[in-house]
Amino acid sequence: MRLGIISNQDKDPQYAFARYAASKIKEMGSHAIIDDFYSDTVLAQDPNTTLDCYDRCDLIFCLGGDGTFLSAVHDHFLKDVPIIGVNLGSIGFLAEIQPEEFDEALIRIHNNDYRIEKRLQLEATVVRADGTVAGKGICLNDAVIARGRNLHVFTIDLFIDDDYVERLSGDGVIISTPTGSTAYSLAAGGPIVKPDLDALLVTPICPHTLHSRCYVVSEDSRVEIHLKKFTEAPILCFDGRNEIELLPMDQIILQRSDHSMKLARIGHSNYYQTIRRKIRARGSFYEDGEK
Repeated sequence: MRLGIISNQDKDPQYAFARYAASKIKEMGSHAIIDDFYSDTVLAQDPNTTLDCYDRCDLIFCLGGDGTFLSAVHDHFLKDVPIIGVNLGSIGFLAEIQPEEFDEALIRIHNNDYRIEKRLQLEATVVRADGTVAGKGICLNDAVIARGRNLHVFTIDLFIDDDYVERLSGDGVIISTPTGSTAYSLAAGGPIVKPDLDALLVTPICPHTLHSRCYVVSEDSRVEIHLKKFTEAPILCFDGRNEIELLPMDQIILQRSDHSMKLARIGHSNYYQTIRRKIRARGSFYEDGEK
């Protein structure tokens, strides 16, 4: 097998775990692949790694936290290669494998004892008032339209499937996939939605209203956000990265992407118990003094 390794050095100092993983992959008779990003690092000098591209891999191991995983998805989902996360971060909602479980997980993967889940992704397009397209992006978790640096509320009109829904004034709005329902949307009061459900979530951020509800809509729905005038430019973020600065009267069109993300899974853990454990662990993690 050709097994890719993507590692975040901030979470994996000197790529120690990545090098360990490469040694175990080679022991199994497989190839540990890294790409040119690591060409000037100790990982490229390791005799157990092979410098190549990921698009010919059977699977990619992503070593780090959720941010590392999302970066890997953004960079490599079009290669149509499944990704599985090894949690070297704090909580790791998206990473299934703990470091101490890696050896067993590798054996199962080598024996083809794993499954592939296709996760819905969201595509957002920014259209200016004159009809020109100012930018596009795809996200696994969420697209967030948020106020600028000054503490001003701003106003948007929400449309779903060409129907006017309501006018929202506040800090912004989150359009989330089921995978992202446990991320920013949850913190803003949105529901927990199992990733295998086909739906989109529209969650207001701190709306200045007595009515604050999340909308759960069909996966095939077309969500439109129409901006009004404002004094401080809001931004559109895709999974917390790749910002686009917005202009007055912009329209943001959000709908299901044609490209699903392939997530490799080896376990059959109880989804709700896992979420409960990880959310509870978040508080204790910070109480233990981590930054």
